[in-house]
Amino acid sequence: MAITTAGSNFDVQGLVSQLISLEQAPLNSSKNRINTYNNQISSLGKLKSTLSEFQTSLRGLISGSALNANKTDSSDASTLKGTAGATAAAGTYVVNVTSLAAAQTLALTSYDGSSGKITSNTQSLGNAAGGNLTIAFGSGSTLNVTIGANASLQSISDAINAKGGDVTASVVNSGADGFKLALSSKKAGTEGSFSVSGGSALGLGFLDFDRTSSAAANLAKRTAAPSDAQFTVNGVAITASSNKVTEALTGLELNLFKTGTATVTVARDDEAVIKNVQAFVDGFNKIKSQVDSMYKQSSNQVTDANGKVIGTAVRLDNGARMIMQDLTAEMSVAISGVTLGSGLGYLSQAGISLQKDGTLKLDSEEFKKALNKDATAVYKLFSNNNTDGYAERLNTKLNKMLGPDGMVQVRTDSLNQQVNYEKQKQDQIQARLDMMQKRYLTQFSALDAALAKMKNQSSYMASMLG
Repeated sequence: MAITTAGSNFDVQGLVSQLISLEQAPLNSSKNRINTYNNQISSLGKLKSTLSEFQTSLRGLISGSALNANKTDSSDASTLKGTAGATAAAGTYVVNVTSLAAAQTLALTSYDGSSGKITSNTQSLGNAAGGNLTIAFGSGSTLNVTIGANASLQSISDAINAKGGDVTASVVNSGADGFKLALSSKKAGTEGSFSVSGGSALGLGFLDFDRTSSAAANLAKRTAAPSDAQFTVNGVAITASSNKVTEALTGLELNLFKTGTATVTVARDDEAVIKNVQAFVDGFNKIKSQVDSMYKQSSNQVTDANGKVIGTAVRLDNGARMIMQDLTAEMSVAISGVTLGSGLGYLSQAGISLQKDGTLKLDSEEFKKALNKDATAVYKLFSNNNTDGYAERLNTKLNKMLGPDGMVQVRTDSLNQQVNYEKQKQDQIQARLDMMQKRYLTQFSALDAALAKMKNQSSYMASMLG
């Protein structure tokens, strides 16, 4: 609101601005409090993320997959390779591959020595009505494909591929024999073998193929016959419909590349196990670092709307430190049924110790020694039948901390309420300041006008006396 003086040289606007500036102290304090609350909300969000990451690292320890990591080695990787999961049994497996799995392929054309050949991929071949083409697989599944009127090889190929089934189609120009429709199963072995029917009703009889028929005219359409992989493991015969074998041995995947013999060795992968355990230690320490950072950076005083000190942000965020104390306390509690003299009851006995500064430290060599001495006892430190392993107990606490009634969410909700309260308070303060400014401007403008009038009267009287 711009104000011009009436000639008294009285700075109404400047005076009112200074007065309002002095009255804005509560508003500025409220804005500072909102900034503090928002910083705390942001820190709690980061803490929540860090707690969730740590909880993720616990899952493999609870299931055992992180501690049962295995590695494999093949004596001839060009013949086959193995990939061992957590449930694979350590040992040596002699694998003799006698045949590989292969997928069925067909090359379908009207050329048979008398009816001619297809000279274009867009040549109209089908009847004027169209209909359905059925592809039946050895696995028992079927694929029904709608073929349009006056179909060409290209339109048939497009229709089959559009279904997204277990067969792919393409049009091939073979040269002397003209264009052909090539069909290939996506799955190897007898389960991926397939028959094609319905072609005759479409005026496309050359498409029909019976996978069970041994007729020469029928088999002539097949460019590759389906076959299962045949191999032995330590002398035991196994048949598989794929060269990627996942069900022959528990936890061990075999990838077959060619016929021949190779030895696959499965052993515990100590380096992978150490890496997984180190992730657990690092996750715990990351929480500790973040909580310490939150506690240290929140030492600003908190004041009410009148500027009175009502506490400190440290006290308000002390719940974060309680989270760390709660997690740390679990490190000094042994698993049930085990004592220092009777076996592994504490993480420190396996090389994971709590330091004076509250962080965890992993001694990888000590951990490996514990694994080699009694791997089962090490696994039980993290997860066991009593569900009191360290990973299990920490996971339970994290579920509560991160739940709707946990400290993180409750504290965040409380801070958001404080922010909303301050915003409402700011609206009230601003409304009062606006009214105050309007009143001051009216009052001082009136004073300015009165002073100007007095000045004019004084000047008039001085001129009369002169």
